[in-house]
Amino acid sequence: MSVQFLFEVESVQPGEQTDEKIVLVSTELLYKSSGETIFTGIIPVRVNDHGVFVSIQAISSAFTSKYLRTETLFRLKRYIKKMKDYLDFD
Repeated sequence: MSVQFLFEVESVQPGEQTDEKIVLVSTELLYKSSGETIFTGIIPVRVNDHGVFVSIQAISSAFTSKYLRTETLFRLKRYIKKMKDYLDFD
């Protein structure tokens, strides 16, 4: 299964704690061969001094496939980790 992952930061909001940010990421998954859309939606990601935490609940409700859940989780986490220092509130 060849899947293309497209991520784009929609907004950055303050979290419950002072050092926490909630990043809303527009996510789109496509089959590379046909271009057919598998999933389109927004997945929240919590970012603080201790790390990057993708919403497991949002991932679980979006995908039934274990492969897609796992890949989306890891790729989204890697995407936000690289941008962590540049995320400012809207």
